[in-house]
Amino acid sequence: MPSWDVNFNTIVQVDNREIIRHIERICALAEVIREIPIPPGVQRRIDALNILRAVRGTTGIEGTELTETEVAQIMNSPQKPVLPPSRGREEQEARNAEKLMYFVAETLAKQPDLPLSEQLICKIHEITTKDIDYPNNIPGKYRSHAVSAGTYVPPKTLEEIQRLMREFIDWFNNGEPKTWDTLVRAIIAHFYLISIHPFGDGNGRTSRAVESYLLYQANVNARGFYSLANFYYHYRSDYVQLLDKVRFETNNDLTPFLLFALRGLVEELETVHREVLEEVKWISFRDFAREVLSIHDKLATKSGDRMFHFVLALRDHPIPLKDLRQGKHELSYLYRGVTDRTLARDIDFLRENRLITTEGGQLRANLDVMTIFTPPTELQKKLILKRKPVTKIELT
Repeated sequence: MPSWDVNFNTIVQVDNREIIRHIERICALAEVIREIPIPPGVQRRIDALNILRAVRGTTGIEGTELTETEVAQIMNSPQKPVLPPSRGREEQEARNAEKLMYFVAETLAKQPDLPLSEQLICKIHEITTKDIDYPNNIPGKYRSHAVSAGTYVPPKTLEEIQRLMREFIDWFNNGEPKTWDTLVRAIIAHFYLISIHPFGDGNGRTSRAVESYLLYQANVNARGFYSLANFYYHYRSDYVQLLDKVRFETNNDLTPFLLFALRGLVEELETVHREVLEEVKWISFRDFAREVLSIHDKLATKSGDRMFHFVLALRDHPIPLKDLRQGKHELSYLYRGVTDRTLARDIDFLRENRLITTEGGQLRANLDVMTIFTPPTELQKKLILKRKPVTKIELT
């Protein structure tokens, strides 16, 4: 396996048009995401998704994956184990990811301009790997033994690692990177930490965590401490190939790796943007349902309360109408003690007022109704213009 003489004679084409375009897109998405108001419960769910992404890259490559439900259970049970002992490592990774998220938020709340330092990097590694039985790893301490990283051999001795880390921090804080956009700096920091590989284990997660720290400091991922782990591992072969390419083939031009990471960040932010909008859409739909019931004088009545809770329960999963009628569904309790005619009347009311849809015997919350309150897209405008005019109907 090849080794690379780590140096800081780096070329970054910061005026590359594609880089500029990605940065503009990232900043625009980040600003929109930050400005969307969401309630605390929704924020906790987004936090769980972000932690899921942060640990999924590590666990996924080993053939196992935490689910969103498991991460949420872990977050809601800070003292008691949630997963079986055989999955204790995955659970600890999730707990450490959550601790790191809050550590970064609290640290930057107190010191918004806190620069990257060896002490901070070691602290991030300590939190990331604490209480996990990685062999030959001491949380927060540089390694004193040789390691390999896939197709690459990092620096081998403690003395070399100590020197390179000092040089990296000095170059990063006082050299040319000071003039670069924060997004560029975050990704370049990731590249150098993964290349120096200063710790016994957890170098990848620490490098991505440092990258996320810098993005959080720049207010790019302030809605949640998400990382690019999921993207890097989803495209693992490209990730490894590009790391090696800029080490061995481009004469220290890091632009190819930078472009790759920026594309990943655009993808990540677009995903978060969709998730936040879906949450807002649901909140708006819930208010719309309440408004519909109020207009028909059903709010605060027994039937209105029943229908409102029924609609809310349809959020995540459709309900087979047959199971509901036969009392086999968990929501059947809402219609216990009432006639089939009452159930049919409620369903007809909700359907006529566009709060639910029925398809193939399945009842669903009609979230699509909320699109009537948003401007049409360019595609929708074109389709509207192409429609044939409605034939005039003569009354006789």
